Amino acid sequence: MYETPTIVFMNQSQGVVEWFMRGPSLERAEELGYEIRINERDEKLEPEEWAEMIADADALLTTWGSPKLDETVLAKNDSLKIVGHVGGSVATQVSSTLFDRGVRMCTANPLMARSVAESGLMLMLMGLRRVHMHVKLGKRSENMVWGRDWEIRVPEDCVIGIWGYGDVAAWLVKMLRPFEPQEILVASNHLSEEDAQSEGMSKVEFDDLFEQSDVIFCLAGMTVANTGRVGPRQLQAIKDGAVLINLGRAPLIQPEALIEELRKGRFTGIFDVYEKEPLPEDDPLNDLPNVILQPHNAGTGRDARYMAAMLDEFDRFFRGEELQYEVHESRARMMTNMEAVRKHQA
Repeated sequence: MYETPTIVFMNQSQGVVEWFMRGPSLERAEELGYEIRINERDEKLEPEEWAEMIADADALLTTWGSPKLDETVLAKNDSLKIVGHVGGSVATQVSSTLFDRGVRMCTANPLMARSVAESGLMLMLMGLRRVHMHVKLGKRSENMVWGRDWEIRVPEDCVIGIWGYGDVAAWLVKMLRPFEPQEILVASNHLSEEDAQSEGMSKVEFDDLFEQSDVIFCLAGMTVANTGRVGPRQLQAIKDGAVLINLGRAPLIQPEALIEELRKGRFTGIFDVYEKEPLPEDDPLNDLPNVILQPHNAGTGRDARYMAAMLDEFDRFFRGEELQYEVHESRARMMTNMEAVRKHQA
């Protein structure tokens, strides 16, 4: 048995403590005998303050809002060995300083990705069966539309297109297989044709994905390079009757071009992410009959297990075992980075 590590959760508010340190995560911490130090001030700490707080830490837990682990934050620490991110993308937490020190980085992204994929599968079926037209949802939607069953489609008659191939897409492909779609296409710079074929997919060019797919999933990492990459050319190429689903980030698609094309009513748009959140009441998406909107909760469902998964990673690491959720520097820098995107847009 190893010596119990000093662990600090780099929370910038009490809200994330209450959200993540509950249920299975608290139970797992107790089972492992881990005590987790937190920021109890319920306010954002400055980098220099974090440097003091984590000076003796062997392991860190980060989450949304946690500071970048750069030279300033790590200045007083010479014991850090591993970081577990209680969330998805680690792009805003990592730095060259962190990796140069040989610190290992892991993330609960695969757990979140599974939830996003499940939500994506649900939304795809809703779009193909035109739930927004045919199904009444309590008092929040209009009456059912009868006699238009010919509009309903099934996955086995469709070509499914996926832009981006990360954890979400990998889970989604597994879930799609039992539905036997005609074909699964993928556009990704980081996936070889051989690897795509081994997963039962066909690799295609970016523009071809929009022209050939009946269902299009936007799952690419939200990087500066991907900002606004879906524009008029791609949107106009989408087939009549197709379904466009964005579970990545809103800036992947040019907003004005999106609204213009959706107003034509040619295809269904399904969105979990928006330029402004919460979505303003006067946003034109709210007035379009051919859209399904979800309040950025596709990844929700396994949140209480995120920290438990990272604590299990710590346990594996200190036992000298192989990590399951490690993120290397090259991949970390390709993950969603809304901070960089907003700076680029400014």
